[in-house]
Amino acid sequence: MSNMEEQSLCGRYEYQVNSYFTDLKRQLSLPALFCLLQESAWKHAESHNFGWEALSAENSFWVLARIKVCIDGYPRWKDSVAVETWSKEPDAIMAYRDFEVFSHDSRKLMSATSSWLILDMESRKPRRISPMKHLFPESCGRTAIDTRPEKLPQHKVRAGDYVPNTVPYSAIDINGHVNNTSYIQWITDSFPFDYIMTHDVYDIEINFLQEATANQQYYVIVEEILPDEYLCSVARHPDNREFSRMMLKFRKRE
Repeated sequence: MSNMEEQSLCGRYEYQVNSYFTDLKRQLSLPALFCLLQESAWKHAESHNFGWEALSAENSFWVLARIKVCIDGYPRWKDSVAVETWSKEPDAIMAYRDFEVFSHDSRKLMSATSSWLILDMESRKPRRISPMKHLFPESCGRTAIDTRPEKLPQHKVRAGDYVPNTVPYSAIDINGHVNNTSYIQWITDSFPFDYIMTHDVYDIEINFLQEATANQQYYVIVEEILPDEYLCSVARHPDNREFSRMMLKFRKRE
């Protein structure tokens, strides 16, 4: 495949790290990073006619099922970044998409690989992708991370004295469920302030297990399984069924 052909199958989208994308450390926040990845996936799928509009006509929509992100460095306030993304060969149920994030001077900052499902808009159940494979562009053969996101282990401990919260209006997206970025926000907000200020996530893997909707109650579990490695969940109250499960690995800031 020529460079021209690869470029046509790979979307490249440039963003400014504005103040509302940054945290107190003046760097791109984790929820903002996932916003940029989501926006880039949206734009690329739309440009190849297998995005929200095309699936809406089929009474369906995309949902993120799993994602793994490896972070070498964070862009800072006022930096420019470019997100490159491309789709990979789907199977019967799952579609796959990779990402790479570059600095203004072309240094690779982050790599990601993700798995997606198509849900029926009414039943909210997965639909087979095979009948829609004609909508997908040819794979460009490029890989950001060699392995696909895996199923994360369950917690050794279950909920005990966790105080539930109620899903707010601001967490609900156009598909009528909690957006993936809200789960990340809820998890990171559960860590001690001093720890977050002195540590950065360098590896994050997430499984999205079921939809959360408005007015449901949830709680957050954070369990340290190794030094600076945490297995986290957002679970439904009172039946303890998990909405999402995450593995976060931190390193101390220099």
